[in-house]
Amino acid sequence: MDWEPGLSIWKQIEKQLLADISDGVFTPGEKMPTEMELVRRFGVNRHTVRRAMAALVDSNVVRVEQGRGAFVQEQILDYPLGSKTRFSQIVSGRHRLPDKRLISSEVLKANSTIAQFLDVKPGTRVIELFSVSEADGVPLAVATSYLPAARFDGIVEIFVETKSLTEALKRFGIDDYTRKTTRISATLPSSRVANLLKQARNRPVISTESVDVDSAGAPIEYGVTAFSSDRVQLIVE
Repeated sequence: MDWEPGLSIWKQIEKQLLADISDGVFTPGEKMPTEMELVRRFGVNRHTVRRAMAALVDSNVVRVEQGRGAFVQEQILDYPLGSKTRFSQIVSGRHRLPDKRLISSEVLKANSTIAQFLDVKPGTRVIELFSVSEADGVPLAVATSYLPAARFDGIVEIFVETKSLTEALKRFGIDDYTRKTTRISATLPSSRVANLLKQARNRPVISTESVDVDSAGAPIEYGVTAFSSDRVQLIVE
């Protein structure tokens, strides 16, 4: 490659990779060449390549998945938060394939925070569902849901079967429910959440706390969700 005088080499490499992405050489979601492949292509040292790739990550053109490498960033998903927020419908409406996987579940006693949001007494048994939501195999969000155990006994198995909390709730006679409140903040993810989102721990996530209620206004779920800020844009309706 012929280098342009007066412009740092790492910046020229960044410009060339940007051109490759714009020209479709590397398409959204596609894995980028490894560090050593870029070293050989451009005939530079690893530090120079790292600086160019870091610039692409900082500009949200490329994302890094821990243990897998760098990928061209997909189009950011617009995720509306309204009275009826349904992950599968939102993702399918963007012509992407939704999936939700249960990572773990547990029955525990509600602490004061969970009890307040679910309108139950502290110490009441609740079911905790810890899951990851994906679109086209790319993780978008990690969620922890708390539901009253007395009302939703057996929901874990149904959730695993349906891969949808909405569909699971229908088995308990809840054909529709609404979002009562949503609180939004920006935080750094725990190592567990970062690993599930396949991102670095120093990349912030968009965190939401929400309460869903049934048609009678009774709380049925208190949820805490960490959205990848590189892949999701929340829209408050």
